[in-house]
Amino acid sequence: MIRGLIAHRGASAAAPENTRAAFALALAQGARTIELDVHLTADQRLVVIHDATIDRTSDGTGAVSQMTLADLRAFRYDRTHPGAFAPGEVGILEFADAVSFMVEHDLDLNVETKSFGDDAERVNDLVADTVREAGWMPRTLVSSVNHRAVAAFAADHPDALTAIAFVERFVDVVAYARRCGARVLHPHHRLLDEAFVEQAHAAGLRVNAWTVDDEEEASRILALGVDGLMTNRPDMRVEATS
Repeated sequence: MIRGLIAHRGASAAAPENTRAAFALALAQGARTIELDVHLTADQRLVVIHDATIDRTSDGTGAVSQMTLADLRAFRYDRTHPGAFAPGEVGILEFADAVSFMVEHDLDLNVETKSFGDDAERVNDLVADTVREAGWMPRTLVSSVNHRAVAAFAADHPDALTAIAFVERFVDVVAYARRCGARVLHPHHRLLDEAFVEQAHAAGLRVNAWTVDDEEEASRILALGVDGLMTNRPDMRVEATS
């Protein structure tokens, strides 16, 4: 296990993503950092789920934003691995419970916010309040493909570490990151080469690439000197090769 591997939604290749089962398996496989996603419910609770709906990952249907936490708890979130884990391990997690898991097991946390509308500010505040109350702000990285939300988070919570995630190239990614208040870059792995990583590091920016499950490609990315690599397979046996 390379310490730079980040368990993307937990060990999501082998367990239902963003569940306690996936986080526990990632821990067992040696992961020291876990990435997860959050959405806001109808009753203003933060839950751990990637999609705006529960259709793909659960045995139910509906938009997260239109359901209460109690509504969401009526379903199992193991559609990708049906019946492989106990019901208590594949229920929807409230974000505070996920943070407690990280604290209990001394894990670094990457929170990916998924808000693109008027609720983005509320999500930012709930994320900050939850991790700060747990004393886990120094161990938490907040990222999003919504760069306005990242900029707002960085401005409102200057003690936080923030990252912009992206799949496109920028004319000057360093200047853009600074405008967003981000100190970490989350590029898609296909954007990366040695020059990109060197430019970022020279500017004091960290680089975490996403998301690679192929061991040959993982070795290539690690050889570039990235700080982290997200994978659904945190048990990959890879070494940086030049």
